[in-house]
Amino acid sequence: MVFHLRNSHRVKKKEQVLYVLGAIVLLAVLYFGFDINPSTHKALEKSRALNTEEYDITSYQAEAKKSLKEDDIKYLETLEAQVQHAGQDSSRLNSLKLLSGYWYKLGNPVMAGLYAREVAEKENSAQSWSIAGTTFASGLQQDLEEKQKLFLRNQALAAFESAISLEPEVVDHRINQALCYIEMPEQSQPMKGIQMLAGLATSYPESPAPPFQLARLAVKTGQYDRALTRIEQALKLDPEDSRIACLAIDIYTALNKPEEAAKLADKCTGQN
Repeated sequence: MVFHLRNSHRVKKKEQVLYVLGAIVLLAVLYFGFDINPSTHKALEKSRALNTEEYDITSYQAEAKKSLKEDDIKYLETLEAQVQHAGQDSSRLNSLKLLSGYWYKLGNPVMAGLYAREVAEKENSAQSWSIAGTTFASGLQQDLEEKQKLFLRNQALAAFESAISLEPEVVDHRINQALCYIEMPEQSQPMKGIQMLAGLATSYPESPAPPFQLARLAVKTGQYDRALTRIEQALKLDPEDSRIACLAIDIYTALNKPEEAAKLADKCTGQN
């Protein structure tokens, strides 16, 4: 799946698309646009508040610490104390980012996401909301109970929604929304994520990201002819992207097209 995985709060990274394939990512209300006005932002705040109320975070945090090593607990409590006593917003934000990063390192997307969301609420930048969304979404691939996954998905969707409100022209936020629905489909609309990606491929014809993601999904389901059509679209838009080249090689190889695969060998570098 991937999301491009989470941008770390410790080191400022470029935003990445979750490659989850189940991949990771969310919300359709703002699918083709976002009207930035006070009433819209109030609606976003209400949405995030409702999502939080669906989960007993205080109890979860206490329970989560029970399984940690003593050194980890001490470090977390040190950071928590720094947040409580921070005299400047910058110091508080730094401690919140460290808390998010450490919980993420410990493999707890709920706590990592909650701290990332708190950072985003204070910074209110598209990047910080995207980081929060990606952090929550990373848990969708873990073996968690359904209630936790639903909470993570809803939180991720709300975070990406906020990122879209600030950067409505950036396709990555919308792709991450679609990937979230693909990773955890709605029962009433199981194809929603795929439909969103297909719509993005039409709405953003200059971006290689939607056809690339559609190609990945087609490979996952063994639809190599369909994958070929999509990956060749992505190649035309960005022939130098190593991720696209590597996936194209896999598809050409599966379709017994060794000559086409060989042409891309020098471009498929640094990929796992």
